[in-house]
Amino acid sequence: MRSLLIATMAILLTTLPATAQNQPVAGPSTANQAAKQVKVEGFRSARFGMTEAQIRDAISKDFKLSGDAIQKVDDQTERTSALIVKVNDLLPDSGPAVVAYLLGYKSKKLFRVNVIWGHEIGSTSKPEQVVGTANVLRNYLLAQGYRQEGLILNQPLGNENILVFQGADTQGRMTELILGILKKPPAKPDAQPEVAGASLRLSYVEKPAEPDIYRVPGGF
Repeated sequence: MRSLLIATMAILLTTLPATAQNQPVAGPSTANQAAKQVKVEGFRSARFGMTEAQIRDAISKDFKLSGDAIQKVDDQTERTSALIVKVNDLLPDSGPAVVAYLLGYKSKKLFRVNVIWGHEIGSTSKPEQVVGTANVLRNYLLAQGYRQEGLILNQPLGNENILVFQGADTQGRMTELILGILKKPPAKPDAQPEVAGASLRLSYVEKPAEPDIYRVPGGF
């Protein structure tokens, strides 16, 4: 009997060529990869290194949002802050999303952007709608010219999470797409769990190995 994760993987793999399924891969074309090299610089008009005021201007430019439509939240553990906005249909039929612009602990500047769809933000989007968005984004990202080294597609992460895409540009800046499946407890002890929801997180990260977050000093 197939698990929920395997069934979801089957949906994800329907639009991938056989050689690209569930393993680290090269891009769709070596020639295209050489001709096009992606630059992960942020999200839309927001660029890594921007100040809070500059990010607010970028949000206004991209989504026509300002004032109370932009929520600021502080993270007491990492000592970072985030500017958060809600946006509908970033992609056609993708449903509502939340975009979070993270400002670093030391720099107070943009170092990461998370775009989230589905149950994680309380959305009622159907699981198949979220999975469809994952497929669309993965195929788009594959064509952007990410480095072949370390490029990963559809890798199970455990706890019903799937790393749909992970890739870096020549500067080591990373794009990551993770799909999470929410299970509904089975009605009977021997029954398979049902899908109760799905969430999708798209992240653009300036320095994956050195995030600008608070750490307890060495030798404490």
